Amino acid sequence: MYRSLMPSLLLLALLLLLPTVMAAAPPGQALIPFKGTDLNGQPYDLQALIGRKPVVLIFWASWCPTCREEVPKVNQLAKKYQARGMEFLAVNVGVNDSVERALAFARKSGMTYPTYFDGSGAISQKYRVQGVPTIIIADRHGVVRFRNFTTPEISEANFTALMAE
Repeated sequence: MYRSLMPSLLLLALLLLLPTVMAAAPPGQALIPFKGTDLNGQPYDLQALIGRKPVVLIFWASWCPTCREEVPKVNQLAKKYQARGMEFLAVNVGVNDSVERALAFARKSGMTYPTYFDGSGAISQKYRVQGVPTIIIADRHGVVRFRNFTTPEISEANFTALMAE
């Protein structure tokens, strides 16, 4: 009798666990607001930007070689769109890292956008970051339109849509 119940119980367990394994803030869902202070001591409140600007979140770590490769790509997007109203924010996930290493990485790699250290892991946990880099792009209303491990190309049409959404 118990053997016949095992497949059903296993399926039920997987269905119950599936939502916890899936990424928070997938495309179509809202950004999860947070507040903090960047590595240069400047305050940041994500909630204050929702409804005003599209937002690009970049989750990274100083020990991540792919993160190093993504910085020039994100810098290029920031150069093109930051002055036109798109907000860029890097969040160091804090895993096997330190504020000092994060600051050194940000300076050495030439990050042109604010970066934050998530020492407690609270922000990364809210977004269920499972690998770095993780890049999330939301429209000006805070609705996530992109989530992946690489920096996307953002065309003029994509930017216009992110501003208008």
